This record gives sequence, C-alpha cells and structure tokens, in this order.
Amino acid sequence: MSAANPVTLPLAAYKARHIRLAVDGKVATITLDRPDKKNPLTFDSYAELADLFRAGAKEKAVKAFVVTGAGGNFCSGGDVFEIIKPLVEMQTRELLDFTRMTGEVVKAVRACPQPVIAAVDGVCAGAGAILAMACDIRLGTQGAKVAFLFNRVGLAGCDMGACAILPR
Repeated sequence: MSAANPVTLPLAAYKARHIRLAVDGKVATITLDRPDKKNPLTFDSYAELADLFRAGAKEKAVKAFVVTGAGGNFCSGGDVFEIIKPLVEMQTRELLDFTRMTGEVVKAVRACPQPVIAAVDGVCAGAGAILAMACDIRLGTQGAKVAFLFNRVGLAGCDMGACAILPR
C-alpha cells in the first residue's frame, strides 16, 4: 500500500484510494466509505489509515482529525470476505503479520499529536470499535451501536490492542 500510493503532504492534495479524505480549513475528515457494507475495513484500508495518520502527524496545517463513516454507520469491522475469510486459512506467521498491521493503525492514531475525534453513528463493531477507541475523543449519536465481536470470528479479544485501550 505505502509504495503504491504514498501519502504526501499537504494532505489536502493527497488522493485517497480506500477511504475518503477531506481537508476543510484546519480539520481533516477521514471517512470510511463503503456504505453498502457498513464501511468494513480491508487490508488496503488498514494500510492507508496507518499511512494517513503517520503523515498527518507531520502536517502543520491540520489541527484536528475526524474519523467517521458514510451512510449512517461508522464501521462494521473487518470485511468478512476480504479479511475474516482469509484469516481462517492463514498460518501463524501470516496471522502475526496481520495482527501487527492492525496494531500499526492504532499506534499511528495514538501517536498523532493532533486530536483525533471519532464521530460514531450506527454500527461500530469489531475493528471499527477499536478504531473509535483509539481516538482521543469519541462522540456517538443515539443510534450508535458498539460491539466487540472478535471472539465470534475466532480472534482473540485483545486484537488491535483492545486489552490496553478499553480500560482507559
């Protein structure tokens, strides 16, 4: 992902491929944009999110980030067909690489010096819930539904740093 579409500064000029990025004044809004499936994450969107937050940390013109989802939902977690299905067939090494990649998103969000705000509406599940938890501030509508579903798909409940983030 990084080599194919490196994130460049200023962020306002970057053309995201797997999410929507809009810079309005001093606020960058990152929108998970697959509303037909409730905005699930894919291998590519994980990588692009990590890259965006790492680059965004160096962006002097952006003073805050907002992470949201399109179509009335925040994020349904990992895409069942693009991530969850391949996970069941992965060997230990590949699973470890996947876990590290998802952890990189959380690390990049947490390391971002600008405040990162999760604007949550509708479904916010699994990896989407951890993405929201990694943000500095979480704002939810009355329609927000948060669920941690890792165990239901055979993943450890501590995926993406959940054990470290949830108690805080």
